[in-house]
Amino acid sequence: MIDEMLKDYSELELSDGETVKLEPKLNLKKLMMINRDFNTNDFAKMSVGNEQMDISVMQGAKAVYVAYRQANMNDYMSFDEFIDRWDFDMEEATVIYNLMMFKKAQNEYQKAFEKANKEKKLQK
Repeated sequence: MIDEMLKDYSELELSDGETVKLEPKLNLKKLMMINRDFNTNDFAKMSVGNEQMDISVMQGAKAVYVAYRQANMNDYMSFDEFIDRWDFDMEEATVIYNLMMFKKAQNEYQKAFEKANKEKKLQK
């Protein structure tokens, strides 16, 4: 999963090639504003048992959409349009969900991303 965490999740490429901005760190104030016209309640539910966490496909899709909406508060696609234009990837959705919901995942991602960027600069 660490290789997947090295990917930059501040952008998402849609199926038509357009790149949209994401904000994969949960902002509760923005979440409440988004919730006015898009029900965000389901995406934050999870069940944990036997040290495993279950995230449904819809929770993953909604997490990515919420990250998209947080980065695009004024000019944005509807959920249906977003889903039509994005080739759903559960691995990507799970990483974004984890980045949004768990501070530990955010910190690990930040450290891995900074280390990878530092190594790239040293190689130049």
